[in-house]
Amino acid sequence: MTDYPIRHIEYNPSLTGFARMIKDITFTDREQDPLQLQLLQPWKLTDGNGDDIAYPAVVFVQGSSWTFPNVYYELPQLAQLARQGYVVATVTHRSFLDGYQSPAFLEDVKTSIRFLRANAEQYHIDPEHIGIWGTSSGGNAALLVGLTADVSKFKTAEWPEESDAVNFVVDCFGPANTVLLVEQLQKALVQTLEEITELPPEQQELQSERAQRAQSLQAGFQQFLGSPDNNLDIEKIREISPIHWLDPEKTYPPFLILHGDQDRTVKYEQSVNMYKSLIDHGTKAEMICVDGAGHEDDFWSQEVLDAIWDFIAKYI
Repeated sequence: MTDYPIRHIEYNPSLTGFARMIKDITFTDREQDPLQLQLLQPWKLTDGNGDDIAYPAVVFVQGSSWTFPNVYYELPQLAQLARQGYVVATVTHRSFLDGYQSPAFLEDVKTSIRFLRANAEQYHIDPEHIGIWGTSSGGNAALLVGLTADVSKFKTAEWPEESDAVNFVVDCFGPANTVLLVEQLQKALVQTLEEITELPPEQQELQSERAQRAQSLQAGFQQFLGSPDNNLDIEKIREISPIHWLDPEKTYPPFLILHGDQDRTVKYEQSVNMYKSLIDHGTKAEMICVDGAGHEDDFWSQEVLDAIWDFIAKYI
């Protein structure tokens, strides 16, 4: 007699562990340079009674050296978070390469948070439970969002009735002291250009690409943080320096800071000093050192992601 074995798997009416995506949601009202976010949601949007489910939300800002972020870069990893029961928005912002000086990037990230609160019902978001996570320059933006809740100078006219405050901040290798960062980069640029000009002419030509990169970085600083007299504007630099925003009279959400101790782009000490300052302030803060990791590419592991998921679950 022939056997016809059939394997049985219990059905999943809650669709636990699955996610959906809504792409290219415009979150600004500007006619020029409108900005879009990509939204991941848990697949199940209604309960057994047909009532809408509202999920906690995480806003993610990809690092981009304050240019236009690649919103798709971390989508596979962000999908893990959506499958655990979070709405996740990966957002973009204006780029200084298009002529938008600082703090345009921060205004846009804050606008995205207010947009999500204003449209919470449509996108199945619990407006009382929104956090932010960023990497590199996006980590800088995340730190600033956590430290400057509803500061009027960073608030655009879009959804002004909504708050841009967050329940937690996750910062991965973001510049925490931009004053020091710019000083270090300026010294390195001057040294590089001096070293090249001291070489014999034939060797200078071989180093021309290196010189062009240095000069391009110098021009980028001016575009991003410069004043009309072609000098760097120290007030603009300080304005986006998270460590300089700590106020003993204010309270802040919990922070998780992660950094690789071999990072040559943003020094590990930047995060250590930010972490210590938060603890000294009395703010809840945790820090993770990723041993041997540099900036971005060799930083990630499932263990790192799981640590972030645990922190989010604790404070959302």
